[in-house]
Amino acid sequence: MHALYWNCMQMRLQALTFLLLSFTCGSIPMFSQDSIPKTSNLKEENFLKFQDHFFKALAQKSIYNYRVAIQNLEKCNALKPKDISVLFEMSKNYLMLKKFFEAEEFAKQALVLEPENYWILEHLSKLYIASRNIKKAIPIHEKIAKQNPKEREKLVYLYYQNNELAKAKVLLSDLEKQRQLTPGLLNFKKRFMKTVSVDKVTKVKGLKDLIKEFETNKSFETLYKILTLTANTNTNILLSYSQVGLELYPAQAYVYLMNAKALNQNNNFKKALEQLMNGIDFVVDNNVLEANFYDEIAKSYFGLGNNKEAIKNKNKALALRKK
Repeated sequence: MHALYWNCMQMRLQALTFLLLSFTCGSIPMFSQDSIPKTSNLKEENFLKFQDHFFKALAQKSIYNYRVAIQNLEKCNALKPKDISVLFEMSKNYLMLKKFFEAEEFAKQALVLEPENYWILEHLSKLYIASRNIKKAIPIHEKIAKQNPKEREKLVYLYYQNNELAKAKVLLSDLEKQRQLTPGLLNFKKRFMKTVSVDKVTKVKGLKDLIKEFETNKSFETLYKILTLTANTNTNILLSYSQVGLELYPAQAYVYLMNAKALNQNNNFKKALEQLMNGIDFVVDNNVLEANFYDEIAKSYFGLGNNKEAIKNKNKALALRKK
């Protein structure tokens, strides 16, 4: 009886082991066979959708239907984020609609991926010139001219337009030495030398002199000059003196704007937005200053990842400048 009992138990264990092995061996291949093709099919399907929307966007752009082109590109961006071709096309379509802020942002995103991409640099320079932002166009076009020396001719004109007369003169001299002055530049040089004397530019007080003066008189006029001079050149001084200005002149909108500008430059977007919302209440009958506030608010929102509010405020700034 004892032996019979153990024989029965062994048979049951063998049967159970067989069933478990059958289940395991059978289920694993079934799982892999079902899942791998599904993943592969999904990738292929998304790739085909991406291609379809991208070519539709190109087709719509070719018939000047830029809004529909953008809609298709947005679908491409959802399927494949941070694709340089999509970002570039988005920027080009927005430029055609004269939506300069959106066009600039997408072009800059594309440049992050390829900082020296000639065609994106050329497009961004064109964008800045179209929006009459010569100051921003110049450093971009300097990069272009390094890759394509023929573009130095346009750089001369940009320097002149931005009143960077010394740079224009130096570049003209270099081109003349290299015998690369075009007929257009030769005529420009004659007019340039007649009407402009770089050596007679009026001497302006330097930053050190202004800071020394402010420490003595604490006048708003001197503070205004310090903040304006350091707005795009020295974030630390801009932040420091704008904070001093907030204590001395708590009702001056310009001080709030410059403080927020420094905070944005330091990526402190939340604090910058708070200062802008506080300061804009002090703007009275000054469209230019109010537009500058909305520009800076847009930068804060963009830094916080709220593109919708960024674009909304950028459009407010553009509307004010049209008045």
